Amino acid sequence: MERGENDMKKIFLFLLTALAFLSLSACTQVTTTTTYANPNETYCAGGRVDGVYLCSRSWIEFYNTTITLTLYVTAADDYDIPTVFTQVETILRNYHRLFDKYHTYADMINIRSVNLANDAVTVVGWELYDALVFAVAAADDIQSEGVMLFNPALGPVLNVWHAARDNPLCLSDAGVDTCPVPTAEMLAGPFNTDLADLILDPETHSVAFAKTGMELDLGGFGKGYVAEIVTDLLDQQGIRYLFNGGNSNVKVGGVNPNNDTGFYYIALKTPAVGINADLPYFVYLQVEDDTAVVTSGNYQNYFLGAGDGLVYHHIIDPRTYRPGGAAMAVTIILENGALGDVYSTALFLQDIEAGVAFVEATPGLEAVWYLADGTVRTSTGFSAYVYEWLIDLPA
Repeated sequence: MERGENDMKKIFLFLLTALAFLSLSACTQVTTTTTYANPNETYCAGGRVDGVYLCSRSWIEFYNTTITLTLYVTAADDYDIPTVFTQVETILRNYHRLFDKYHTYADMINIRSVNLANDAVTVVGWELYDALVFAVAAADDIQSEGVMLFNPALGPVLNVWHAARDNPLCLSDAGVDTCPVPTAEMLAGPFNTDLADLILDPETHSVAFAKTGMELDLGGFGKGYVAEIVTDLLDQQGIRYLFNGGNSNVKVGGVNPNNDTGFYYIALKTPAVGINADLPYFVYLQVEDDTAVVTSGNYQNYFLGAGDGLVYHHIIDPRTYRPGGAAMAVTIILENGALGDVYSTALFLQDIEAGVAFVEATPGLEAVWYLADGTVRTSTGFSAYVYEWLIDLPA
């Protein structure tokens, strides 16, 4: 894998797989009797195109979201569908536990184990070590004012905001929480969040902190990272798939046999909070083999401030220790979903002009920003992925 949870992310990608994409009138509608026998009655249903089955399984127990994997199966495929789903579930469970900052497990050393050890040296398994190496390297890519906009060592600050969302004084109305806002004194620190103080030893696969009070939080890239692990496995077996990692981390692989274009179609929902949260899509995307679509935004994990009524979302700016972002949502398109998860977080916090410049200078990366006034800003090459805009664009 090249460089590119919990409640740390993301947003409103609503997938239209070929099965769910019937509402798009411009797509070829084919209804025939499928001659290839259903490969598995438990998981599979016939697709639009003769001889294609969409075989799906969902998991709700990992990463505080719903994860769905859809396989596109034809007579030419000879893999065992239940075995593939079991392999994927094993990966999801393993990395969910490794990245879990709230619980320890008797049979593994995970992120909570490392955090509890504080400044002691902790030897970890290769899976967790590799993930930390990836996160440190990726964090260097986007900086502002000399500060990494993606920082997996921001744990001490994130704990303040996690506690605010879980405050027993929070009140809920129509599914929206209103909570006391952390005070300036609570956010004054000092917090030890410098990623340079994370010590990784490649010889022993050990992790240590140079300063006390440090804490890692991998929620900013965990779902994208595990999506890459899962889809690498599927790619090795030549499987065509659409992996929906919780309506925010999507990865597709292979040529889609269920329509005449070979593309996979994905809809981005209009970001909104509170009583206006159920809004329609604003664009349909068409993407091809080995493409990730990742979104970060202010709508999914947030509360309203008691007293001020403002939205306090979960993407915390390392420069201010407060929720940041100049747009309501940023969606990026990139081959590597793990790196895409990092980039979407950092670009959400980045000034839009600086963010556009970063995207334009990064090969293979495209992005769309949805702004608070209902307009969008896109990178130059984003239009190649647009199937249909559902909003009026500026002339």
